[in-house]
Amino acid sequence: MATKKQNTEIVSLFEEKAGAGIGEVSADDLATPRIVMIQPGSPQIKKSSTKYLADASVGDLLFTATNTIVDGEEGIRFLPVYFDRNYIEWNLRENGGGFVAAHPKDTQLLGETQRDAQFRDIRTYSDGRQTELQNTANHYGYAIIEGSPQRCVINMTRSQLKKSRGWLGMINGTRLNGKNGEYTPPAHSHFYLIQTEEVSATGKSSYYNYHITQERILGNEEVDLFREADDFSKFCEGGGMQAMLSSSEATEAKTALENQSSKDWE
Repeated sequence: MATKKQNTEIVSLFEEKAGAGIGEVSADDLATPRIVMIQPGSPQIKKSSTKYLADASVGDLLFTATNTIVDGEEGIRFLPVYFDRNYIEWNLRENGGGFVAAHPKDTQLLGETQRDAQFRDIRTYSDGRQTELQNTANHYGYAIIEGSPQRCVINMTRSQLKKSRGWLGMINGTRLNGKNGEYTPPAHSHFYLIQTEEVSATGKSSYYNYHITQERILGNEEVDLFREADDFSKFCEGGGMQAMLSSSEATEAKTALENQSSKDWE
């Protein structure tokens, strides 16, 4: 993916940071605030739930820090700064559900799991308790919420992993021409538009997934944002974004995922 129109001042900064923003470390993370999708089973659309939001609809996007709802068709502009991947361990819903722990992407615990009929990696403890390990992609960056950039993370799992790989492909495929020739600018050189799209499967209930497109390159007037994003990228790369997910938020995230079709997740 090539970008033709360039702003010389900020592009010179991009070249200094060529290739940055998409490295991985093994930091355990599922940090808040987050951007999540409202699914058919999400508590935000259930009047009986303490998480109920009157203006929420299936397919919308939620910024958890302020409970801000954004129409999924309108989408959220997002400036990525860093990516990593890990495994999140959850108690099975039939065992009460809930967050257990975050494990590095190379965890040896995968050797203790068995794939069940719903394509879940199930870990069985000596006392018979069972948990699931979910492969989770974490995209850190700035979401533009009501006109202001807000630090957050988008966590993707199951069918969303394909969207994550496509997003990384867009980032890696972006090229700019610099004084030393063509190079890959840092992830935080471009804004991406995060929208949602309905997915239907024969014989199954529909659910929503992400739709991600590259929107535009940063302009010279956004040098300060780029520098701040670069600092955030370094913070993440140094392992600064550790597991900060509260029990209630973890359960909410799990509930949303469980209301998607397990077969469509693969």
